[in-house]
Amino acid sequence: MSAQPAYSLYPERAVERAPRTRISVVPGQRTRSAAPASTVTPGLVLKAAIIVMAVLALVGIASLTLSAATVTTSMQSQALSSQIDDARAQGSSLEVTQSLLSNSTRVRMQAEKLGMAAPAEVGTINMPEDVVSTNDDGSLSLSRSVETATNAGE
Repeated sequence: MSAQPAYSLYPERAVERAPRTRISVVPGQRTRSAAPASTVTPGLVLKAAIIVMAVLALVGIASLTLSAATVTTSMQSQALSSQIDDARAQGSSLEVTQSLLSNSTRVRMQAEKLGMAAPAEVGTINMPEDVVSTNDDGSLSLSRSVETATNAGE
């Protein structure tokens, strides 16, 4: 056999150990009147209570702040929605008014009520760009422009 056997049938010598000291326990000689020292002191309890209260106060303030911001945002959103609805209603009203005012039949009827009539002949005035005149205050003057155009045509 080439492998070492797991056990041997022959006795082996063991190293002798040093003798240990014997300990004997005698029960009941000492009373357990002294309680183990507690690590929790009243000062530590007070500090822990103050820290817990401070954390709760901070959480309450944060919650209150977020609630106020939510209410403010909701009110602003409602105001914007109201403005959008008003603008849409006004846009619809303006579309109806524009279609009513641009109706050629209605314009003709209103003109007849005011005593207006179609012109007998239609004429055009061709004005070169430089005949446009302005008043002393800088606004455009039609009468001066027409006068300049008639003088330019002569």
